Amino acid sequence: MKVLKTLAWIIGLILFIAIVLILFAPTVMHVERSVEINAPASVVWNDIVRFEKFNEWSAWRQMDSTAQYTISGDDGTVGATDSWSGKRIGEGRLQHLSLEPYKAVTQKLTFTSPFKSESDVYFQLSEAAGKTKVIWGFDTHYDRPQNVMSLFMKGALEKDFDQGLQHLKSMAEAEVKGPGTPNGIDVTVKEMNFPATTYAAVRKTIPMSRISDYYRQNLETIYNATTAANLQPGVPCGIFFTWDKKLHQTDMAAAIPVPEGSKPGNGYEIITLPAAQAAYADYYGPYSKIANAHVAIQKFITDKGRKIVPPTIEVYVTDPGKEKDSSKWLTKVIYFMQ
Repeated sequence: MKVLKTLAWIIGLILFIAIVLILFAPTVMHVERSVEINAPASVVWNDIVRFEKFNEWSAWRQMDSTAQYTISGDDGTVGATDSWSGKRIGEGRLQHLSLEPYKAVTQKLTFTSPFKSESDVYFQLSEAAGKTKVIWGFDTHYDRPQNVMSLFMKGALEKDFDQGLQHLKSMAEAEVKGPGTPNGIDVTVKEMNFPATTYAAVRKTIPMSRISDYYRQNLETIYNATTAANLQPGVPCGIFFTWDKKLHQTDMAAAIPVPEGSKPGNGYEIITLPAAQAAYADYYGPYSKIANAHVAIQKFITDKGRKIVPPTIEVYVTDPGKEKDSSKWLTKVIYFMQ
């Protein structure tokens, strides 16, 4: 009897504690963490709104190596969705609800497994003196008795947010500083005699954040049109005539080399670049770190006492659709100089 009474007393105490927790644990949870990054908002923004890059620095990616990610819609635009499925982090999706370029992002976070929930997520960016402060926030509601989870999850989420923001800081600062920095990639710069080259191209001034979308909208169209015209198109390129950091925009062309003497066709113009002296680097790696190659070439030209002459060319030698390992992607970056 004494054992039964003790057991009943323990069970009663546990039930009492559970009831107290359910009644007094908050039904809403707010998490907010911040970091200061030595990089302009335009660089940090791209690392946040592009799910491809978000998945590189997110602490949750490090937490579950088994997770599979699927990006739907135009990455970096309103409505784009990042979905995942993993043994440790379960299943869910993150969707862009609104984007205020270089200032604010609002998202909806939905978990479908191991439990169902919806949460509001946001980023706030503010730039001053070349540095960007990023605030990452999270708000959710729990019905009783699930609200007890908030007592245990808040600290874990704060840790995940802090860790993720440090990864973001390292990534963005590496993109600005170039080789030798955390996450940076060393590149070898060489000189070349650039031959006169003719391109079938679509040229426009666009926001920097829309470059990938611009390629997707135009390169395949140009390739198909030039193939139909029997022009034997070459390797796709990006030609950058201006790079306006204040307005966060670039005058650029999605372009594909074609034979000399080619004529404009339906949906594309002809751009011819004359022969010139140039410096170049064969960069291997993901596009998210290609800034390292640009910084290395700029330093190479400056150290030689030479002057950079627009435009700048990126030649996308490797097709990401055929080679899934981004560490093997080859991009030739070319700067003209005098």
